[in-house]
Amino acid sequence: MIDLKIQPDGVLIIRPTSGLSEADFDGLNDAVDAHLAAGGQLRGLVIDAPSFPGWASLSGLVSHIRFVKDHHRLLSRVAFVSDNGFLQALPKVGRHFVQAEVRHFDGGEAAEAIQWVSEAPVNPDHSLRWAWFPEETVMWVSVDGKVTSAGYRKLLDKMEEILKQQSPISFLVNLENLDDFELGAMMADMRFGFSHLKHFKRIALVGHEGWIRKLTSLPNPFSVQVKAFTKDEEEGAWNWLAE
Repeated sequence: MIDLKIQPDGVLIIRPTSGLSEADFDGLNDAVDAHLAAGGQLRGLVIDAPSFPGWASLSGLVSHIRFVKDHHRLLSRVAFVSDNGFLQALPKVGRHFVQAEVRHFDGGEAAEAIQWVSEAPVNPDHSLRWAWFPEETVMWVSVDGKVTSAGYRKLLDKMEEILKQQSPISFLVNLENLDDFELGAMMADMRFGFSHLKHFKRIALVGHEGWIRKLTSLPNPFSVQVKAFTKDEEEGAWNWLAE
């Protein structure tokens, strides 16, 4: 069964339970379609599932929600509320939301998750998405399209904030959908890397096999462990960072 609510500001809240059926998915999809047909907006999604039986099941749930496939580019932010297992699920679940900023909240933080999604910017820069996992000391970054200097500056500001509290940290960078990189963003990346060299532990790069492995074979001026993984090896990338 799926309990759902669409707020006036366009935030969709889903609370799944066990025993999901095809009728549950149809009801959810129909409700979203009717909301959009009536002129409503869909700006964000909150999946509140603190006791849902397994994130593998939730990944299946997301893949069966038709509106995710049809309308995912309308979503600015997606929040998952759960007590455990989200780190392993993020690569699988997050891929369904190409344009959204994805964030995890612990069980019991549904109100905080809804507030965060409600505060999504009207015209967000979707070229970079990221999430911070303090317990694993891993920064997850996903690139879509062209990385601009302005978008990358926001990411660097976030990393600066994190490094003031914790280091060293590791990175998982998904470059599968990278199209281009502005020169200004590239220069900022080099300056940031050299100034924070001692704060980096490992970097896992995920992308298409040919060019991503070629990229990691280039000389590494940062003396940081860098390893390439294909899309199908993404779970292995998480495990490598956790070693």
